[in-house]
Amino acid sequence: MTGRWSRAVRSPRGLAGTLLVALLVLAAVFGPMILGISPYEQGDAALAGPSGTHLLGTDEVGRDLLARTLHGIRSDLLICLVAVPLAALLGTGLGLLGGLSRWGGEIMQRIFDVLLGFHGVILGMAIALVISPGFVAVVTAIVLITVPGFGRQARAALLAQLSREYVVAATTVGASRLRVLRRHVLPNVTDSVTALFAVTMANAVKIEGGLSLIGLGIQPPQPSLGTMISAGSRYIQVSPQYALAPVLLLAMLVLGLTLLSDAINRERLRG
Repeated sequence: MTGRWSRAVRSPRGLAGTLLVALLVLAAVFGPMILGISPYEQGDAALAGPSGTHLLGTDEVGRDLLARTLHGIRSDLLICLVAVPLAALLGTGLGLLGGLSRWGGEIMQRIFDVLLGFHGVILGMAIALVISPGFVAVVTAIVLITVPGFGRQARAALLAQLSREYVVAATTVGASRLRVLRRHVLPNVTDSVTALFAVTMANAVKIEGGLSLIGLGIQPPQPSLGTMISAGSRYIQVSPQYALAPVLLLAMLVLGLTLLSDAINRERLRG
């Protein structure tokens, strides 16, 4: 499997996606330290244009836009790195429940159907309104929206593996269901679930951006790309870079993750 992912990353799509994501990760991690400006420090020059002091200008209360944009990338990546692995673990575990209990598997599939029946943004809005907007609300929304995808992927892989000769042989010699799942099914399920991971990361970025754009995601003064787009859109004629910079970075992040996930899926289907 390692060789497969290595080939995916070296492909033109995979390489372009990896470079884009790596560039943004490096900017999020080291950019604020190199810049040395607080994203919360207010100044007298509101909505100032780009200058030697403020390379992207300032926002409506004089805060440095570049500093806030870099911290916004960090906020988006942090949310994704918390929510998506949690959704992957939870969804995969629930999807494999059918290997231990047929009724349990059927119940989880019906729950997944209910969650999939809700539009992602609407479900996110409902969660944000119930537990109040912020980091926890966004993570919870992403987990609930993306868990069904991992659950269905894991269940499909489980059903495909249960008919394989080595699984039938292990069951015949008296191996328990839990042992069969752990030793024979899970390693093969991991392959397909990993391929879904990058796709879900791209979707998580869009969910966070959508919720923050309508004021139900990360709350000011903490920066995120979505909140900056929302705030900057009100000053688009006066300070176009206020909204356009986070739009560009959000698009780059989604594009990079999408290219990477596409390369991984192509390599997985190629076998």
